[in-house]
Amino acid sequence: MYLAALRVFRSVVRTGSFAGAARAMRLPKSTVSKRVRDLERTLEVRLIERTTRQMRVTPEGDLLAQRADRLLHEAEDIRRDIGLSNTEPAGHLRIAVPSFFGVHFMGRVGPRCRALYPDLTLEFVYLDRLPDLLEEGFDGAITYGPLSDSDLVVRTLVTGQFVPVAAPGLEGVSTVREPEDLSAVEAITLGPRRNRWTFSRAGETREVAVTGAMTFGSSLSCRDAAVAGGGVTMLPEFVAREEIAAGRLVRLLRDWVGMSRQIVFVYPSPQSVTARLRAFLDLLVDDLAAHGRGDGP
Repeated sequence: MYLAALRVFRSVVRTGSFAGAARAMRLPKSTVSKRVRDLERTLEVRLIERTTRQMRVTPEGDLLAQRADRLLHEAEDIRRDIGLSNTEPAGHLRIAVPSFFGVHFMGRVGPRCRALYPDLTLEFVYLDRLPDLLEEGFDGAITYGPLSDSDLVVRTLVTGQFVPVAAPGLEGVSTVREPEDLSAVEAITLGPRRNRWTFSRAGETREVAVTGAMTFGSSLSCRDAAVAGGGVTMLPEFVAREEIAAGRLVRLLRDWVGMSRQIVFVYPSPQSVTARLRAFLDLLVDDLAAHGRGDGP
């Protein structure tokens, strides 16, 4: 982790600002600031004096910046020579990711992870099921929680809100005023056992049974089918957000709160956490926090 922080610090000095380093490394500005603070704590010295308007590299920071390239090159040579895969992130990481989550997040998280850890290679396999991690060769997986009857280690990433949506012209949509009205509209369900939708308002909870001819294993397919006029469906808010903004979908029952579900990261055991897995997971959590935990998946 020390080398990752040093790379970020070097970029801040080179670009002249935290924002410049964030752009250059494709990282959230908050992550850049955190890495520099971590480095200062590790070295027990102030490297950059910063105010709301400007920053100034301290003499100690100047000295470190002058030696950063050599330090990083030497560290990389040492790691290649003796294989310190358990102290600095390096090697290959294989993660199973639901398609809806991968489409929205992995294209951003992957390059940021590579910018920090150039010796790390990443493989994201889109699966809309929880695989057998050991049998199928995965370091970890992202899935819905909570999990029952599982020996996997679980870390909650985000709790996501589901919203009911439909194409504007779908027959029957204009009459939906209460959750029970959804039972009269063609529904598109996510998975064969997701035909009961729950809503709450002011301490009141209602559950409605829905029926429809189409069931999909992916939120993205449910979304596309809804846009095509196939029925009403329940989607994670962030999956529906762009289509709602474009007018291709409308959100129903705005004064009701739809069900929420955890998105979790799972891995086989505490002993299976390598430096590369820990680095990726920490970056993923930071990214989700920086891009709106409350309205995440």
